[in-house]
Amino acid sequence: MERKGFYKSNKYPQRTCEFYGASNGLLADKALCLGSDKNEVVYIGTESGLNYTKTDGSFGSFACGAVRNIFTAKNGTVYFATDRTVYTVADGKIAELQNFDSDICDMSGIDNTYLLAENALYILENGQFIKFFHNEAEARKIAINNQKITASNDDTLSIVNGKRKHWMTIFPEHSNMPVFKINCIKFDENLGFLWLGTDKGCYIFDCKCNWFGHKEINALPEEEIYNISFAKDGRVILSSEAGLIILNNGTKKYLPATRWSCEKDINDAIAVGNSIWTATNSGVSKITEVEMTLEEKAEFCFNLTEDKYLRTLGYVTGLHQIKDYDISTGKPSISDNDGLWTQTYIGSLAYAYAVTKDKKYLEAARRSMKAMCFLTKISGVKGFTARAVRFEGEPGYGTVVKADGQEWHEAPDGSCEWLGETSSDEMTGHFFGFSLYYDFCADEEEKATIREILCDIVDHILEHNYRLCDVDGLPTTWAIWDPDQLNRNNMWLWEKCINSLEILTFLSVAYHVSGDEKYRKEFLRLAVDEHYLLNAAQHKKPDGHTNHIDDNLGFLCTVTILRMETDPAIRKYLLMGTRHHWEYERTEHCAWYSLIYGAFSDDACDLDHAVKSLREYPLDFVQRPMINSSRKDLVYDTEQERWGCKPHLKEALDIDARVIHNYDTNPFRVDDGRPTCANSPSVYLLPYWFGRYYGLIEE
Repeated sequence: MERKGFYKSNKYPQRTCEFYGASNGLLADKALCLGSDKNEVVYIGTESGLNYTKTDGSFGSFACGAVRNIFTAKNGTVYFATDRTVYTVADGKIAELQNFDSDICDMSGIDNTYLLAENALYILENGQFIKFFHNEAEARKIAINNQKITASNDDTLSIVNGKRKHWMTIFPEHSNMPVFKINCIKFDENLGFLWLGTDKGCYIFDCKCNWFGHKEINALPEEEIYNISFAKDGRVILSSEAGLIILNNGTKKYLPATRWSCEKDINDAIAVGNSIWTATNSGVSKITEVEMTLEEKAEFCFNLTEDKYLRTLGYVTGLHQIKDYDISTGKPSISDNDGLWTQTYIGSLAYAYAVTKDKKYLEAARRSMKAMCFLTKISGVKGFTARAVRFEGEPGYGTVVKADGQEWHEAPDGSCEWLGETSSDEMTGHFFGFSLYYDFCADEEEKATIREILCDIVDHILEHNYRLCDVDGLPTTWAIWDPDQLNRNNMWLWEKCINSLEILTFLSVAYHVSGDEKYRKEFLRLAVDEHYLLNAAQHKKPDGHTNHIDDNLGFLCTVTILRMETDPAIRKYLLMGTRHHWEYERTEHCAWYSLIYGAFSDDACDLDHAVKSLREYPLDFVQRPMINSSRKDLVYDTEQERWGCKPHLKEALDIDARVIHNYDTNPFRVDDGRPTCANSPSVYLLPYWFGRYYGLIEE
């Protein structure tokens, strides 16, 4: 069909992150403050001294005790302070400048450089700090703008005023100043507004009598703010209790620990060039933005998968046993769904090949397709597919068990062990991937092989009363498509509609590849006489967003059956189910689901948000713990408690603020992560190449 609309995506800033600590160059893990100079050298104040970046990527160091303040003057000189000593960095040389008789609290200035100590305010003149003004009350932080001198302690603000300079203090008890604990103050130099980081969030003071917090400007965060910095491009960089917060173009972007910072409480953060640096008690992170296209990301993800994720024969699932977040230490894992996950990778390769005609995608798909063919034959039972296989030398080999669904068997030819108790998940994956490979990649010999495999599976299901029967002759637990169960047994209420869609999909594919009318006849019988088509017209059961496995299966079936079915009388019912399912899952902001809905309905499908999500996928698929529970803006749902699940969010977080999972996993979790595991990049590749194939995304 001719598209009503598409998204033309150009280059965008792709974030990556590096982490530093005592093990790779810093004097200590605990980093207290940050600074930079005109040459974009980054200075890191640690509890053991100063570190600074060098052109070769390493760190220089100066051991001097805890560095708590770093300030860069207008002339380019960098000043940093320990408890009572201030040092200078000029022309690459570090020198002690001056000692004070009380602790140094802060430094600031524009045309002049000021230093705030516990007992007095100092100004730099002729290379030395001289006493400028005494402190009438305790002060901790200072901000300077156009000779406007402002200081703060925990709960008050003091401003130098008058011809005979004196401190004038604003107290919340005697003004409309909000009650909060002040952590930092910084001037927006362009407009003269004073920004405050407090335990009640970020505030702006007009330096008269007006205070603006989250209630007045909802772009301002409510989380505790420890530090504020202003980037040259207009961004405001906030160090918070909930990780890094960036205010940009009217939006508020959260980048949580531990993907973007070492821990959730950030002591300081600054923008330097195309990077943002964060300092925490556990180390430093460098978030870099590199211009990239979505297709370049797809190329990266393909190469990463081929390099790190391949198992014996070409199975692709995920990685486990990762150490220290280093993906190169991970090992390909044996899942209980090797067929499903490998077939989604094959599906992405089939779409990539259909779009580009690049033989590397065809060759990779062909290799993994052979692994799928092996999986469907190894049980020795015609039409019964193994869930997974493992070979000698792989984890678990030789420990055959038959309990809790882990039904491992020795292959008839002794070549491997295979996992039984196969479910509808594997069948859905196989009919998805095999049909795409058949249509976009297969030569005639491969088509014959796939035809035999798919028809054998459907014949097995039909011969066993719409069930998969294992090597022991017993039906497997979840592979049930029997009308007497789905339509006439309340125990199958939840599976009734999704399983109806599944068997209609399998019959459609069998008819598509074989042309055998028996499959079409059975399709129509189930669709009409057993009203499976009406079941499929609303196959998603509202469940408080708890059953994400069936969401994944439903959308995979939707892609497959709508590619097969050409009769508009039937398609309209299928599209009813697609629309209902997508509307229910819309709060997931899942690019894959949105693109599926848009491709087959040509309706508005949140395409802009789908592209945004694709851009936000990190290049690192390690399931780093993500900590969002300190955020104050989250809205929680409780419906899922009815089904025995824990409360989760009403709306999923941005992709780069949550753990990267397969589409069968809950995206509404607040805190999550398995740092020893990494997800397959298929979660990016599949929606991207699908969107390209259907013309929803252009580059």
